[in-house]
Amino acid sequence: MARDSFHREIDYLRISVTDKCDLGCVYCVPGGKPGASDPQDTMDFDEAVRVVSAAVALGVRKVRITGGEPLLRPDIIDLVRAFSGAGVSDLSLTTNGLRLDELAVPLRDAGLRRLNISLDSMDPDRYRRITGGGDLSRALGGIRAAEEAGLDPVKINMVPMRGVNGDEIPLFARMTLTRPVHIRFIERMPAGGKSHWDPSGSITSREARQMVESSVGPLIKRRFRGRGPSRNYHFEGAPGIVGFISAVSHSFCYSCNRLRVTSRGRLRPCLFSNTEVDVLGPMRKGASDAEIVRLFELAIATKPEGNYLLEPESADIGPMSEIGG
Repeated sequence: MARDSFHREIDYLRISVTDKCDLGCVYCVPGGKPGASDPQDTMDFDEAVRVVSAAVALGVRKVRITGGEPLLRPDIIDLVRAFSGAGVSDLSLTTNGLRLDELAVPLRDAGLRRLNISLDSMDPDRYRRITGGGDLSRALGGIRAAEEAGLDPVKINMVPMRGVNGDEIPLFARMTLTRPVHIRFIERMPAGGKSHWDPSGSITSREARQMVESSVGPLIKRRFRGRGPSRNYHFEGAPGIVGFISAVSHSFCYSCNRLRVTSRGRLRPCLFSNTEVDVLGPMRKGASDAEIVRLFELAIATKPEGNYLLEPESADIGPMSEIGG
């Protein structure tokens, strides 16, 4: 198992397989839908598999496929199958859900274990505004398809924003009373640079929890397992889970066990640091598998102790679709 300079075990890789997306969510790409990279600048099938294989060689066992919208990749089923066959024991994927009606069963059959689905409103018009034109009925259909395919648990990610969708926090939490879904409230992060970042528009995890308990009922804290960022609760007798991810108000860097690789093949030791290690360039110049592993070791060695999101000068990263957050 690889360890960084602060003795954290690194066993989790988030790999972006595209920066294309069919939506333009306001917290991900402020200002509109993202522009996609030239296909020549994006990892192809074999390159993505080599990256995952190098990570597995270092002890990574958990891989999450991200984007952009990963289901836009025409070879996504083959990628899932290849990643699963490379020795990944816990393979998951984050999606907006719009293509799950047709892809949920093939993804499961290819080796996918779990799904996170982004859903920020249950109101069709509001959903359309937040996502830059998304169709809520397709997203809800995708969630049903994932549940029916047995991709368990289905985790629904909601980013609550003051004056936008914050009033729906209790509505989302109530879903867990009758369904075995995980609802995760994620604090809005400063994507897109300083000009788009207004902390006053964010709802902290503490506020969200208070809204849930005052409107729905008391939450029971669940025992913390693993090293993930979500702090989980449930209602008495409820089959679902309510989670809170405090990315800004309460750093979880001390237990961070992950690396990211962008769709352009750049290893990113920290989501909120502009430090990157190029992997795609060396691969295309003939780097061996051992050399790719050494690039991973370099990225792990440069992983910072923590982020500095609460410092104004640090709120200057690009759109999440480009990073693969």
